[in-house]
Amino acid sequence: QAKKMNVESLRSNQNASAESAEIRIAKAALTVCFLFVASWTPYGVM
Repeated sequence: QAKKMNVESLRSNQNASAESAEIRIAKAALTVCFLFVASWTPYGVM
């Protein structure tokens, strides 16, 4: 049972780290999109 619990806890840690990596990637993508729009807005307005 201890082995099973260790495996489950390691899997949950791996899933948590994978989710946090996905969240960081999503935040970076949103930041790039926001900066793109913010930088081209003055050109589009003119």
